[in-house]
Amino acid sequence: MWQQAKSQDYLHFILREDSVGSGVATSSAIMTKEINKDAIEYARYAPIPRFAKMDYAFGSDLAEFKNMGGYGVIYIPSLNRDSSEYPISSVYFRINEKVVPLQKIGEIKVKVNDQQTIHTFGKNRVDYFYLIPYDLTQIQSELLIDWSKNRKDFVLAKFPDGNKLNFLKGAYTPDAKNINVKVLKEFLIREYNLKIE
Repeated sequence: MWQQAKSQDYLHFILREDSVGSGVATSSAIMTKEINKDAIEYARYAPIPRFAKMDYAFGSDLAEFKNMGGYGVIYIPSLNRDSSEYPISSVYFRINEKVVPLQKIGEIKVKVNDQQTIHTFGKNRVDYFYLIPYDLTQIQSELLIDWSKNRKDFVLAKFPDGNKLNFLKGAYTPDAKNINVKVLKEFLIREYNLKIE
């Protein structure tokens, strides 16, 4: 059971540098290359106070999807010029006036070496990982971030965005209490090159 596996609010992640680029969907190294490109693209607006991207994934088949309780994982790398804005205090869906917070499962501080990225976005980077319920990605909703200070209601994404799971027929009610931790660990290794310590 997911709840029994947690000893704190989130898990400690280790980036598996040994296999970066070996078929994983989005590792920290791949996202870093994307951020470095963004830093060039947005350089004319520098200094930018904060920046966030995202990648999300769900189970690759119905069995894995159900073993993850109808949840996937969203990966949010964030860069902030002011380090006191960390940590992110909340990531949540807003559907009309209703707010649905996401459950954080881990975070990693990432060293920023690229000088253009430092110039455009700053030197502070933290990558966050949250559980994301599939059902909320299929309705009219917004995904937002609140940082600890200075910025609330930062719109990260709007849904639906056209991504559907072909193997899922009909609605599926998410249930975080029944996430199979072994399956989640395998998923994190495959999709994000992470292991849980």
